[in-house]
Amino acid sequence: MKYRLLSIIVIAASLLLNLAGCSDRPSDFVFRDYFVSISSESGDVSSSVLSSADNLVLQYPVRLVSQERKEDLTVEFEVVPGDGLQEGVDYVLPAKRSVTFSNKEYLKYIRINYLKHKVDEGKDNTLVIRLTSTSDPAVGIGYPGPSKKFSSHTVKKINK
Repeated sequence: MKYRLLSIIVIAASLLLNLAGCSDRPSDFVFRDYFVSISSESGDVSSSVLSSADNLVLQYPVRLVSQERKEDLTVEFEVVPGDGLQEGVDYVLPAKRSVTFSNKEYLKYIRINYLKHKVDEGKDNTLVIRLTSTSDPAVGIGYPGPSKKFSSHTVKKINK
């Protein structure tokens, strides 16, 4: 009984000491790797847009998981269309192909304007928005791990 009580006290003291060293920012103790990710507004790795939508602007969140930074972080991206989509006919991309996070910013958006245009369903009617690089090599692209999930987002334009 005496050893059991002593064990509980040691474990409780260890937990308190560990918690005392943590800040209130989740990224300080949840993730050891810092990264950027992209998704739909609902948090999915893919989404769709109707070909009947005219002048519809959708935004895709780019999230930074990092401690507070002293320098800006620039994230470059590319948009790769399938063979069934054409820029200026099906969609309009932003002129700038990067987003920049200032100090204390952790969320930015890539905005794409979708135009009304029926698609050929026999072709690849997808846009892949892919994060390609960061200005800080210590900040990875996509979730940590071999899959690099959320390093790109696929949008499929469909007829309805």
